[in-house]
Amino acid sequence: MVFLTKDQKVTVIFIILFIFSAVAGFVWGSYLTNPPERKPLAVFGSPASTANPVVSRDTVLFREKLYLCGDTELLSRETVPGNMVGLDRNAVIERFPASEGWIVSFNDPRFLTLTVKCGELCQVHRNYRHLGLYQGKVAVYEGPIEYQEKIIRVENINLESLEPGLQAKLEQVMSLDQQTPLTMEELRGEIEFASDELLNAFLENLDESS
Repeated sequence: MVFLTKDQKVTVIFIILFIFSAVAGFVWGSYLTNPPERKPLAVFGSPASTANPVVSRDTVLFREKLYLCGDTELLSRETVPGNMVGLDRNAVIERFPASEGWIVSFNDPRFLTLTVKCGELCQVHRNYRHLGLYQGKVAVYEGPIEYQEKIIRVENINLESLEPGLQAKLEQVMSLDQQTPLTMEELRGEIEFASDELLNAFLENLDESS
């Protein structure tokens, strides 16, 4: 067994610390001169393809129709056609432009939705009726109260012959853009009807009370 004097022990400790410092300095210097390769952002974040997705053979295509009333109808769900494979979102928008009534929804490479705007009401709201005015007389319009493009018929009922409350409501429905949401809901509940039968029942009561 070897016994070291106090001075020898100090010398050994000094040598060990020197060697440790030298090794640490070498490792740190290597790190600074050759830093580890950075990982691509896509590894940690969302896939880069979602920023500008590209149509692939696995993309599912949904075709929809958007009606005037805001309702949508799913026309088909199909595999994307071959002539669209490889198109990015910008290219799809160019092929189906908004100027021709298209709405493109393509944020996920797995799903592509092509919606075409339709200039008519859906089958449900097409059966709706509401009352309004035409040249001072009560008129029956097609659709909910927001749509006044098509008059079904004009009743032989003058506006002045109605009670003041109903007169005000018919005038409000003809200036709907000036009404509050609460007023619109009240009008919808009183002079909008889901069918001709409900409308005719209201008009019969109106004739009896006039």
